Amino acid sequence: MKKQPRQAKDSVSITRSQPFAAKVVASKVNGIKSLVVESKPWFHHCINKFADGEKVTLEVHNRKAKRTEAQNRYYFGVYLPLIGKETGEHNIDRLHALFSGKFLTEMVVEVLGEKTRLKKSTTELGVGEFCEYIMNIESETGVAAPPTENYDLAPLVHSEHSYPQRAVGTGRRPGKIEA
Repeated sequence: MKKQPRQAKDSVSITRSQPFAAKVVASKVNGIKSLVVESKPWFHHCINKFADGEKVTLEVHNRKAKRTEAQNRYYFGVYLPLIGKETGEHNIDRLHALFSGKFLTEMVVEVLGEKTRLKKSTTELGVGEFCEYIMNIESETGVAAPPTENYDLAPLVHSEHSYPQRAVGTGRRPGKIEA
């Protein structure tokens, strides 16, 4: 039997939030910088585990947490097969191509006279961006994403103020390639 480390009587357990993305933006008036949260529903989900008035420490760094292997397994092994079962499109690669094209397109360029999408890979998404990506797919297909807690992942945030459908991490709305 392993010995548990002793805790002092006055020690406090530390609660940590999941990472969330923000941008540093300088005020045009006085140049003072502040943080602008990229996904407010995800941010609110992350801070709701803390008590009202509780003092917290905020750590800011310029590296985002990459989407996890568990998120990847959930997407390719659970959610895409469920969408296939519900829609009749059982080719996971085609479903992934559709959704990444719709929600991860960074820009449309012309190559050899043809319009083509330049897409972000899901491997480039942060943890929060990946959750947003899943929720955009859920909104697009109407196929509810299974609870992520069953797969040791943070819960997806569903609210009346759900994420607007937009290209994840690009600030653009998804859409068709326009000629």
